[in-house]
Amino acid sequence: MVEFTGWQYLLIDAANSWGLDNEIYENRIQWTEDNLEVLEQLGEKRGDWKEKPLYLKAVQAIRATQAGKEIGHLVGFDAACSGMQIMSAMTGCRSGALATGLVDPNKRADAYTDCTNIMRQLVPHANLPNLRDSIKQAVMTSLYGSVKEPEKLFGKDTPELTAFWKALYKLASGASELLQALVDSWQPYALEHSWKLPDGFTAKIKTLDTVDKRISVDELGGASFTYRYTDNVGLEREVKNAANMVHSVDGYILRCVVRRCNYDPVLIDAVATLISAELLERELTTSSMSVALSTDELDVTQYYIDQYKRSGLADIVIAPYLNEKTVCLLTKAHLLSLQSIITTMLAHKPFEVVTIHDDFKCHPNNMNHLRKHYRNILAEIADSDLASDLLSQIYQRKGTFKKLSPDLSKYIRNSAYALC
Repeated sequence: MVEFTGWQYLLIDAANSWGLDNEIYENRIQWTEDNLEVLEQLGEKRGDWKEKPLYLKAVQAIRATQAGKEIGHLVGFDAACSGMQIMSAMTGCRSGALATGLVDPNKRADAYTDCTNIMRQLVPHANLPNLRDSIKQAVMTSLYGSVKEPEKLFGKDTPELTAFWKALYKLASGASELLQALVDSWQPYALEHSWKLPDGFTAKIKTLDTVDKRISVDELGGASFTYRYTDNVGLEREVKNAANMVHSVDGYILRCVVRRCNYDPVLIDAVATLISAELLERELTTSSMSVALSTDELDVTQYYIDQYKRSGLADIVIAPYLNEKTVCLLTKAHLLSLQSIITTMLAHKPFEVVTIHDDFKCHPNNMNHLRKHYRNILAEIADSDLASDLLSQIYQRKGTFKKLSPDLSKYIRNSAYALC
């Protein structure tokens, strides 16, 4: 993964707000360097645009740094098409990963432009919209189960609409297949759907629908009106599991990033020592030791172990509950996974992170480490059984989602534009 200095991240931040976030990093840095003396004038000359306040804030941080002042400015990087990116990692889909910055370290991916280009190959004479934002809306919503947004853009039963669905599948076949599995997972007339994430958090989504009820008022001579309200009622068919499931994984990723970046160094150091000692003990002896655990110790530790067994994803959320006794309950594979995570955490002192959906902000001096943690989490998801785990929970029966490739994680760990 290409890394940058804190100063370079400030330059990238200004270029991003100017609208160059689709360029490779080197071009963004070069643009800001070329215009370093006139950044304020450029901002005023351009007038108003959506990101202007962020641009001016970035320029102020640059000037403060030039003056030798310490700054608390946060730079932000977004995930590239986060829904498709997450679904591609879960399904081992290399084409979807390539389209969302998880594969080619030298390319700033743009799934929306890629989708348009594939459509143009399929229907070269069609009158396709040139607005990237329109394509973006269709791609994002379609992966969450929407058919209306693509129809609004391309029309119903048109060659363009057919080309869109074909292009989306070619671009992100893993995400498309997972989408269908999630849509089909709806339990008819269930009042809620729920599942546990690998860190033990529970997503519980009630089935809500708008209900109209006619109210008659005797005191007004039988006059009536319709009262509309939202109620928890069962529905035979819905597509909401697609969006809800992917968003819940998005939330899980955010929590992972925060836990790995803004950790308690005393706790993590202690857990690192515990794990090393336990692994060494197992190497030196073949006999298993029995330990006396309280009910609370056993219940809490086993709860997090169960999450790992289902998904294959180790999570540092278990750290506060590990001690000389409970660490014995973990398998060697679980211990080694935690040890690997902890090693990357301790490589840098803890720092604060601000997350809003797929937007990650931190001090520019820490951004290399944030990007590395995010990349590692996506790689771990690619190696895991997360898709099978979540689908098994919501279908309420054990099943396996077959991945499209077994080695996607090695590409993800070398990526540069997972966050960009």
